[in-house]
Amino acid sequence: MKKIMLLGLTLMLIFAIVGCSKSTPTPSDGTASKAPDPTVTPVPQSKPAELSVLVFETPNLTAQFWDAAIKRFTDKHPNIKINKVVSPDTDRTKYAKQLLATGQFPDVLMSITAQDFLASNSLLPFEDKYLSKVPGAKSLAIDGKVYQLPWGAQTISYIYYNKKMFKDAGATEPKTWKEFMDVVDKLKGSGVTPLLYGGAKDPWTTTFLLDGIISADVYSKEPDWVSKRKKGEVKFSDPLFKNAVLKWKSLYDSKSFNADGLSIGYAQLQDAFLKGKGAMYPMGSWFVAAADAQKDIEVGVFPIPTEDGAIINPYAVGGPAFVSSSSKFKEEAQMFATEFVTDPPNVLEVVKSDALIPLEGQTVDYNYSPLFKQVIELSKQGKKVNAFGWENGDAAMIAGMTDEINKAAQNIILGKSVDSELAVLDAKWDEISARMTKK
Repeated sequence: MKKIMLLGLTLMLIFAIVGCSKSTPTPSDGTASKAPDPTVTPVPQSKPAELSVLVFETPNLTAQFWDAAIKRFTDKHPNIKINKVVSPDTDRTKYAKQLLATGQFPDVLMSITAQDFLASNSLLPFEDKYLSKVPGAKSLAIDGKVYQLPWGAQTISYIYYNKKMFKDAGATEPKTWKEFMDVVDKLKGSGVTPLLYGGAKDPWTTTFLLDGIISADVYSKEPDWVSKRKKGEVKFSDPLFKNAVLKWKSLYDSKSFNADGLSIGYAQLQDAFLKGKGAMYPMGSWFVAAADAQKDIEVGVFPIPTEDGAIINPYAVGGPAFVSSSSKFKEEAQMFATEFVTDPPNVLEVVKSDALIPLEGQTVDYNYSPLFKQVIELSKQGKKVNAFGWENGDAAMIAGMTDEINKAAQNIILGKSVDSELAVLDAKWDEISARMTKK
């Protein structure tokens, strides 16, 4: 009997020891860990975020630029995966619409037109905690909400020119429109094409000089022209706007542009200027990067000439980053967008590769070229106005109108009358506006 009791006590002791060893494990360093507190709810492990990001590639913003920028972010945030989606051409707004229609709208989108996605509530307004980190962000508000994060400014358009062609023709930088027309005549007389423009798959390259003329002649007198058009107080067919278009058309009528303009895209257009196929190239300030990267020609720059010689600066504060309202990872998407436009190495890279003009509050340690310095100094002179066709925030055109303006410009080049095309623009504006009001 004693043996049976002794055996039972022994077994009880063994079970007690085993039980203790399971409930209070000892870490490998020999220290005892605390038992879990039953009053604390365990935090579940978060699923790694996976973001799709729509980008576009240009001669200045290359595939390598986007890849390096994304890598900098994922190196810092290894728990976030980025899938790069490349627009098939530079019209990323058109491609974004296709992706939206097929249920493939990316989490983050670069440099789309906000107005084209507001009616469908496809964009997410950024939270204040992100806006506070981005200089100039609140200047892009639409009805008090910010959907786009800026990372700098650009002037659209200045006129870049081939210094040797000007010298050979005896031309100097013009300030007034009359002086500009004299330069055009001198260049023709020297046997070179005075002006270059593009088209083809990049219809926005047709209107750079037109955009600049309208900014200088219309916005300098009616800085809130878009707001007034939204209220029905002005029209495209009004004399002020019509005269600016007629001024631009006169250059086509006098054969001052390249004959193949409508058949070449943006990359071919830039290449044509850098290879000396034309003397003047109306373009946004991002061209400075390409001009500095080559040694074939020496490039100068001047603002769009005006009737009285006053300097008018078509200025656009903008940036690439938008976030989808349907993203499964809204916090991570906003974080990516914010870090993309504020990360110092990234901002420095875009200043180098796309000649971005730093905003107030931004400090960029960069050795600016003489041409870049000239553009920055010009941007500080004269009267600053919105860049026509490139407006942002509340000053922006209604959805779809920029494409209609590009189309009208090409129709005028092909022989349609200015009056008929401006009437079409007024009708189209009213049609789109009425449709938006119904929604």
